[in-house]
Amino acid sequence: MTFDRRVLYCATFMVLLLIFNPLTAFAEDRFTSLDERKVTLIYYGSDEGSMKNVHFLDGTLSGLFEHVELVNLDDVNAEKLRNSEIIVFYSAYEIDDQKKLNLFSDYEGFVLGIGDGALHLPQFSDWTISGKQSVFSIGEKKLERPMEILKIEPAEQMEVIEWGQKFEERFPVILKNSAKGFVDFNTFDSERRFIFSKSLFSLFQLEEPEIHPAYIRLEDISPVSDPKQVSETAAYLLDKGIPVYLVIIPVYINPETGKKVTLDDAPDLKKVLEQLVSRGAYVISHGYTHTYHSTETGEGFEFWDSVMNQPITALAADESVAKIKSRDEFSSSEEYGKYLRSLQQIESQYTKNKLENSIHSLTNWGLPPTAFEAPHYAMSSNGYRVASQYFSAIFGQMQVSDTDWKVMTAPLFISSPAILNGMTLYPETIGYVNPDSLDPIGEVEEVLDEVAEVPGAVIGGIYHPYLGMEYLEEFVSLFEKVPNLQWIELDQYPHSVQTDYVQISMPGDGRILVKEEFPWQTKITNYFKDNPVEALLWVIVAVTGIFLSIFIVYIFFLRIRYRKQLFEERN
Repeated sequence: MTFDRRVLYCATFMVLLLIFNPLTAFAEDRFTSLDERKVTLIYYGSDEGSMKNVHFLDGTLSGLFEHVELVNLDDVNAEKLRNSEIIVFYSAYEIDDQKKLNLFSDYEGFVLGIGDGALHLPQFSDWTISGKQSVFSIGEKKLERPMEILKIEPAEQMEVIEWGQKFEERFPVILKNSAKGFVDFNTFDSERRFIFSKSLFSLFQLEEPEIHPAYIRLEDISPVSDPKQVSETAAYLLDKGIPVYLVIIPVYINPETGKKVTLDDAPDLKKVLEQLVSRGAYVISHGYTHTYHSTETGEGFEFWDSVMNQPITALAADESVAKIKSRDEFSSSEEYGKYLRSLQQIESQYTKNKLENSIHSLTNWGLPPTAFEAPHYAMSSNGYRVASQYFSAIFGQMQVSDTDWKVMTAPLFISSPAILNGMTLYPETIGYVNPDSLDPIGEVEEVLDEVAEVPGAVIGGIYHPYLGMEYLEEFVSLFEKVPNLQWIELDQYPHSVQTDYVQISMPGDGRILVKEEFPWQTKITNYFKDNPVEALLWVIVAVTGIFLSIFIVYIFFLRIRYRKQLFEERN
């Protein structure tokens, strides 16, 4: 074989290796699958229920389209419509602003109406609605409870994507033609989010993804976690070729004594975590203490005041906290706005302090974080804005209310919802193994089966290391039975974590680059902050050293003085 031919064969082999490398294929699939058409999501209704649905829609659409703009109907104008290739209009309420509705009359792109209020658009003006009807199933899926839908009679030929059924009768629920489509859902709770997410591929003529991205998070690892359980559960996953996501709380606070415990106080756990990171485990920052007020680390909240059920309003948890005042307690909107901005400044500073402390301490311990997860997923929209200055990736679900932490949602796709201010969301979609449940694995399996029916949906779940190996093998087997499942390797995505002193970057080629430049003053301050007992001992040593030095100098001068006196007496 000639030299030239050997070179040709080697080059051909390398090209094929790059083409069929599964990690390369996964990253390429993810970044080239977003549709380039410009989508404008227009909504009417700003109540909490409506906004939860709006944020779900925004997250879902941004997981399928590259360009999604979220616009309130009040802000719609003719130019916005002209610049949109697809209009998605959501409203569960009757719309009386005819002037705004008339703007849609000349729109020539595809319009998808969602909710009862969308039927007020000119595109649906010739449809007949002959009342409402309860259905017991949609398609082949039986509903948990009967769902009320409209009895729709379109004026033109429409393709029905999903039928609602009651006994032998069928009613269209999701339908479309080349110019428009309609989804007869006012909310996206329970089964609706699965049915809707699946229908989008037909509604927009999108190619269905072949793979299901997946991950397992090892949750709530703190300095008091059992090193053996953390090591055992993480090693099991790594040995099976499953990426490990270590969700770490850097500081544990004893709720009874207030004493802080850091990883420096848990050398065995620290060693285990260092070994796991060296094997490729990813670290997710789970706040700094995972607590606010006097709650226990891991149980309490950190970026939301769960006692008052409101955003953070005090820099220190032990400060006196009052309920946020309402508008009617102020004489003018200007005064009220000034008051809210002052509270928001406090929340921003608090969030910055916590996030920087978390990033810096983890990095100092050789555990650089690659993403963020808010404790209990609780954080205000302003909190997300601040977090986006530090992290480009976030895991979990989204709190979509600034008045109630329980109002949460999450799309089924990896996406960048507007509320996250540019952060990429890796959604938790199947929940966690709850040992108090009658059927811990069965409950997860039931949800996973629904998620897996949606093309491209993320299979994202949680396992707590304190459970040991009791449920882990069964939990993993649920993932392994999903066809075309692909484990998410976060370092195959371009992400970053940064503060003024730390830059952690992932170019997307498997590398995690860490650069830290702390001033010596900051290093000393951080060390003493994380080790207050040692700081006290060092203060005692320093004070003792100062007094000892003064004493030695005093003795030295006494001796000089004494020798001088002796010399004078001899003379």
